[in-house]
Amino acid sequence: MNGRRAVVGAVLAACLAITISACGQSESEPVASAGPAPDPPGPIDAQVGETVEREGVTITLHETGATYSFGSAVNAEDGFFFISAKITIDNTGSGELAQNAEALVLELAGGDEGKFQYIGPGTKLPTAGPPPGTSSDPGWRTWEVPNGTRAATLSYRPTSDLEIRFAVIPPTEIRDRWLAGGKFKINPGLCC
Repeated sequence: MNGRRAVVGAVLAACLAITISACGQSESEPVASAGPAPDPPGPIDAQVGETVEREGVTITLHETGATYSFGSAVNAEDGFFFISAKITIDNTGSGELAQNAEALVLELAGGDEGKFQYIGPGTKLPTAGPPPGTSSDPGWRTWEVPNGTRAATLSYRPTSDLEIRFAVIPPTEIRDRWLAGGKFKINPGLCC
């Protein structure tokens, strides 16, 4: 009887140790290959966290993030994940600015583009640009990209003769879920 208790106790202790060591990790959070990220495609004007002012437009790329899901009903297709960008656009000129899916494009290596998704972890950036002399509130844009994407370029084309380009380097760890307010939920279903 004592031998059986000892075996059951050892098995329970091993299970507990495995559960505790798994806290903060998730099997569905693959890490991209080691080493530095490749350069984003094409020329770059700015990085995440910077602002560019040019010819009647000011754009700020506040932050970016990567996830497989925005909740139980919004999941990336198998073999893909989402890259989201929080953006503010100011119309400092006198003309109209484009802000639709064709004006904000996520360029990938090899000439491909991320697939535009009108979803995000918070307020979405409107598809119509701000009128002259006004600003958009900070909002999110999202694109679905293939797993393994290590670098991209956010290209903003507010008019036919202007382009502003930001480097976007996704994190090597893609989160399972990204909830409203920009918070990540790690290991849904785990107790720790």
